[in-house]
This record gives sequence, C-alpha cells and structure tokens, in this order.
Amino acid sequence: MTPPTTPRRHRRAARQLVLGLVPVLLVGVVVLVALALRLPDVQAPLAAADRTATATVVAAGTAPGGRGLDVTFRDEAGRERTGVLELAEPLDVPVGAQLTVQYAASEPAEDPVPVYTDGDAAHAAVGDVVFGLVAVALVLAVVTGLTLPRLLGRPRLRSRPATAVTATHLVVSLGLLVRSWLELETPAGRRWLPVHWVPELDRLPPGTRIEVRGDPARGRLVLPVLGGAELWPSGRLRSQEPRGEVRQAPVVPDAVEVGLGRQARVDGVLPVVAPVLGLLWAYVDSSGPLGFAAATALSAAVLFWVPQVLGSDPQATRQG
Repeated sequence: MTPPTTPRRHRRAARQLVLGLVPVLLVGVVVLVALALRLPDVQAPLAAADRTATATVVAAGTAPGGRGLDVTFRDEAGRERTGVLELAEPLDVPVGAQLTVQYAASEPAEDPVPVYTDGDAAHAAVGDVVFGLVAVALVLAVVTGLTLPRLLGRPRLRSRPATAVTATHLVVSLGLLVRSWLELETPAGRRWLPVHWVPELDRLPPGTRIEVRGDPARGRLVLPVLGGAELWPSGRLRSQEPRGEVRQAPVVPDAVEVGLGRQARVDGVLPVVAPVLGLLWAYVDSSGPLGFAAATALSAAVLFWVPQVLGSDPQATRQG
C-alpha cells in the first residue's frame, strides 16, 4: 500500500499561534520585571524593623485618610517612645488597645517613629506585590502551556493513518468569537472539529470527501487535508454540535490567503474591554494608576491571545 503523501504545512496556523503568544510574553515579562524591582522597595521598611515591642493605642483614625494609629511603647532601653502605625484600611480600634509592633532601632528617639504590625499597610503592600508576581507568572505559564503543545504537537498528526470522510465547512459565532468548523460524517456518526482558517476552507463545497490523518470515529484529534494542504485543528473532535450560531459557510471558489494584519484587526475587538478589567484590578488591589496600566496591558494581551489559540476566523464578516 502506498503511504499518503506529505501535505503542505499549515504555516498560517503556526504564525497565528505565535501572533497571540508573543504579546502576552512581552507584556508579562515587563510586568514581572517591574514588580520584581518594586518588591525590595516595599520590603525595605519591614526589613529595617528589627525590634519588637508591645504598644498602646493613644489615638485612632488619624492621617493618612483615617487609617493611622498613634501608639506609645517602650523600646529595648526602656525609654517611652511614640509611633505611628498605618493600617491598610480604616478600622475602629479603641484607645488603650495593645498590640505587638515592630520598629527600627535606628530611628531617632525624639520623633514619632513608623511602626508595623501584621495586616498593616506595609505588609499589605508586600502581599500585593507578591500576589502580582504569582498571578502574572501563572498567566504566563497557562498561556504558554496551552500554546506550545499546539505548536509542537499538531505536526505529529501528519504521521497518522489517512482516512476519507465527508466534510462541510461551518462558521460558528459565539459572542464576539467567530470560528471555522468542519462537520465530518464518520462511521461512528457526525463529528465536529474546530480548525484554523485557510483559504482552502472557503473553497470547500458542502459534502466533499476529504482526507484526514487519524481516526475521526474514535480519536480526539485528527488532521484534515484540503487540496493537499494540512488544516490544523484548533480544538478536539466533538460528538455534539458546537454552541452558538451555526451556519454553513458560503463557498468562495476564488478565496485567497488573508494576512495576519486582517486577523489582528478582526481579533482586536476583544481587548477593548481590557480597561474595565484594569479598573477592577486596581480597585481590588489598591495599586493605583500603575496597577491599572499593568493590568490593562496584560488583560489586553490575553484577550487578544484567546481568539488566536481558538482559531478565530478572519472572514468574520462573511455572510451565510
């Protein structure tokens, strides 16, 4: 038996995946570096607080913003000293309450000194930076972990046995996301496969017999071949019709390649909501304008990556 010929490579799908991955990596690395540089600054006051004492609250609700506590305590030499504790948020702390504080022995004895305790503004600032580092690193790990296996794994499907099935090109709209799917007639029934767009898809008449590499009746991934060119799946085979507005794609016999510039313009709609996510992050994290800018940039990059990894259709404006 003559083995099937090697199909032409689907370089557009690989470029689309890279198009989505690179902005996330660039923005994520910049944010990670910025947070890593900020961490020593927010840790410095706590690192310098090398002494511990029991303090008594003498005034609450002071500056800044009603989050301050004025306290008195005796230092290690037994001298009476005054201190100022900044809370993360205003709290109703009764005068006379006692709490354990840390302070720096190098602070001048004649002035009120900054003091710190667990859960105060200084500890919260450190916690916010550490949380940001972990969150950004997790985003980078998830995005990379979902993209690289596709870039490296899809080419391996070429070596699977070839099977002939009947295929129809569908376009599925779900919210702002528009994807191309193949509806496959297999010995085990109808199957649906999301795919990265190529012009061969738009030239495909409904009910055409095509070649797929792999078993569409039992496998989870197959590699369709259209006109001698491979077609990368953007997800797994499904036995149920995809959710959303499903319609048969129009046949365009003279369909030509669409550049990634148009792909980027089509997928540039989702990142528009990134500022809303940035505002939410800045509010929850109390990180201010810098936190808003970082969260907005990273959210925009991730929202742009999502349609690339899902194989969005650049011909989203086509009419059925």
